[in-house]
Amino acid sequence: MKVLKNDGTLEPLNLQKFRDSLTWAKQDYKNVSVSDIEMQCKLHMYDGIPTSYILDVSIKATYDMSSLRHIEYDAVSRNLKLQKLYKQVFKSTKPYSLKEHLALHKNVYGDAILAYTEKQLDKLDRHIDHSRDFNMSASGLDKTISNDIISIKKIPIETPQLMFMLIAMDTFRGDIKRVVDVYDALSLFKITLPSPELKALRTNSTDYASCCTIRIGDSIDSWAEADKAILKHTTASAGVGIDISDIASIGDLVKNGLIKHSGKIPIIKSCDTTIGKASQNGRRGSGTIFPNAYDPEIEDIFGLKSPRTAVEKRVNDLSYGIKLNQFIYDRARENKPLSLFSIRKAPLLNSLFYGKDQDAFIKEYEKLESEEKFTSQINAKDFMKMFATEKAETSSYYVVNIDEVNTNTPYEEEISQANICVEFMKPTMPLSSERPDSPDIGICVLGNINQSEVSIEQLPFYTRLLVEMQTMLALRQNHPTSQANASVRDYRDIGLGFSNHAHWLAKQGLRYGSQEAIDKLDEWMEHFAYGLISASCDLVEVFGKAPLFHKTNWSTKMPIDRYKKTVDSICSRKPSLDWKSLQEKVAKQGMANCGLSMIPPSESSSIGSNQTSSIEPIKEPLTIKDRQGILLKQYAPDAVKLVDKYDYAYDRKINKDFIKHVAICQKWIDKGISSNVFYNPELYDDEKVDLSDVIDDMYYAKHLGVKTMYYHNTKIKDAQDI
Repeated sequence: MKVLKNDGTLEPLNLQKFRDSLTWAKQDYKNVSVSDIEMQCKLHMYDGIPTSYILDVSIKATYDMSSLRHIEYDAVSRNLKLQKLYKQVFKSTKPYSLKEHLALHKNVYGDAILAYTEKQLDKLDRHIDHSRDFNMSASGLDKTISNDIISIKKIPIETPQLMFMLIAMDTFRGDIKRVVDVYDALSLFKITLPSPELKALRTNSTDYASCCTIRIGDSIDSWAEADKAILKHTTASAGVGIDISDIASIGDLVKNGLIKHSGKIPIIKSCDTTIGKASQNGRRGSGTIFPNAYDPEIEDIFGLKSPRTAVEKRVNDLSYGIKLNQFIYDRARENKPLSLFSIRKAPLLNSLFYGKDQDAFIKEYEKLESEEKFTSQINAKDFMKMFATEKAETSSYYVVNIDEVNTNTPYEEEISQANICVEFMKPTMPLSSERPDSPDIGICVLGNINQSEVSIEQLPFYTRLLVEMQTMLALRQNHPTSQANASVRDYRDIGLGFSNHAHWLAKQGLRYGSQEAIDKLDEWMEHFAYGLISASCDLVEVFGKAPLFHKTNWSTKMPIDRYKKTVDSICSRKPSLDWKSLQEKVAKQGMANCGLSMIPPSESSSIGSNQTSSIEPIKEPLTIKDRQGILLKQYAPDAVKLVDKYDYAYDRKINKDFIKHVAICQKWIDKGISSNVFYNPELYDDEKVDLSDVIDDMYYAKHLGVKTMYYHNTKIKDAQDI
């Protein structure tokens, strides 16, 4: 067989060189056969194959050969991918220095990176450890190369270690000790960063935000301002949460009764069109719409993604966060009517709905009912069934318990919405051109701690590092709207969470819902929250106090004072840290941030570091994920060693036990949690998920103070089983 060289000439295939490459990649893995790899490669080889393709064939062959029984082939595939990457970046298998790298690519990197002196680069070069690239999985490396590493004309110019070091250099500019701290934290997977930060850091871009929240008012001016803001933030790579509850309903009289309002559906479609105008790294932007449960158009909103709705009437690319409170749950339980009110006829109802005094909301609601100010009525139990049905069928209708959002929170101002993944929430106001510098658009930067790799004893270091890091990045951003810049400046909101919870449990042999798991999680979460708050208080010396700190209750309330006490029914562990002293310190010094914590889904960021997503149970020890057209074969951490220790999402009816973990986390988290639920039809007699279970899980989550519920996941049979 002959191969085609880069210069266009043909020469015989050098089998020894080919085998040397495979032998190097095999290393000391006992259950890997070089001859078996050769046989697999032969299936893809042909006479005249370009030499550049041969390594790709080896990568594909070993990747295809990897399985739970032969997991070591995944490591071989990773080694071959690194071999290819090093040749692309370094033109050899030996890395060059940071100084050489920056000299080659000075037009790519930001001014802060290029400002490092030769002496500083030499110090950092002595610390960079390229062997850490070999701690990645094959899929983690694939995701990092395709999503995070900088490429020129589709050819990568970085390795993971170069990327991590350059990100650290851009974060703590010139502070070598802190640069090394961030590098180690990232390259050892102690912390993870979201995709926008991984892409923007080390360049002159400051598009670090993962999401934003926008509230649309009941005026043409607000519609126009919102349209501009949605477009600008979508193009800046942020997902957009859009509150539409302040908009009048269809049929409401406007312009002194001369015309009738066209309602919220045209606004929703307009938002969808605006988001669709922008592209984020080759994919469409994303948005979630937030209406109130008692909105007169709620049934039409439920139909926007329903398979029973005509295709031309659907708005398929948006998701919907439906806002509820205890009163609505009670009405459904009691089989009473749910009266639907337009904001034009019930102008006080929305603010009371978001307020901390829910008795005032009920009083006003019942008063309006007695005056028959409602547009129409539906049975509250039917409403709940409708909600659960669309939630189950589309997985794009999310629960937002707005009363829990506004009671277990540090914010004194009303919160009316969340972001696209329903974990970020802060006060927003309807946009207006008359308030261009008001902090009306919520902005979130986020980061995660790897729970499985960071012990309670290590939490003070990593919580401090992340608070300092994300506060610095938040203040460095220049957002496309003045309202967003004002929000960052005045609130300094950050959203720090954790991931790899399922692995943390499996390593200890713990199952979701067990008392030992709940108590240990509560202890870890207490130290996590304490570390964040302590760090924010100490960092007042660095950043100053958040300008709107006085609009929070941090000075009088700590997490132990705010959480819903029904959680005590599942965890009676007493706090072990000195919260009283911390509160006194916060009351005296203030904090650098108004909001600190949330738990994002981390679906993408967990792949690169081969962690389990967020706090979720895993579905299988091996899953295939489609990331922008690239199929990634992802093994759970220690998949073979812990295969019988993991608690799998579809092996049992896990939701009640999982919700307990969400509630324990929510006890200590000041924002929200992207919490999913999981249903396996095979566990039901007729292989059809009982809708009553879906509704019951919603009630149980509400009872324990859970703020939001994100995706509804249903197990689908493999094609071979059908």
